[in-house]
Amino acid sequence: MTDVSTIDFAAAAAVIKRIAEVAEALGQAAGVGAMETAGSFVSYLAEHPEDIEPLLRFGASELPEDWIHYGRLTWMGADGKLHHPAVVRLIVGAPETPIHRRTPLRAILPPQSGDLL
Repeated sequence: MTDVSTIDFAAAAAVIKRIAEVAEALGQAAGVGAMETAGSFVSYLAEHPEDIEPLLRFGASELPEDWIHYGRLTWMGADGKLHHPAVVRLIVGAPETPIHRRTPLRAILPPQSGDLL
């Protein structure tokens, strides 16, 4: 369990706000719920914290293919059952680890003011 006494709550608030913004943008573009998308981001980032910066800076396009299958949290399926990402990966034949296809320039460019989706 995380020791909450070490959390910078102002920074946490900024991160949560940015996750919500990125989820709103992806949800609107894909025609899916932003709340569910934000939860999927949290699930994925809990397992892959190295992708927090690329997601917050550049948006969901920086996440790997099928990123939704590589999270930590279970979800309730339309069938009324709980589903775990590891089981879904087995069922769909996804690789054990995510495959990134990041834009090479984004990987080497220094941070810029106003980095957007």
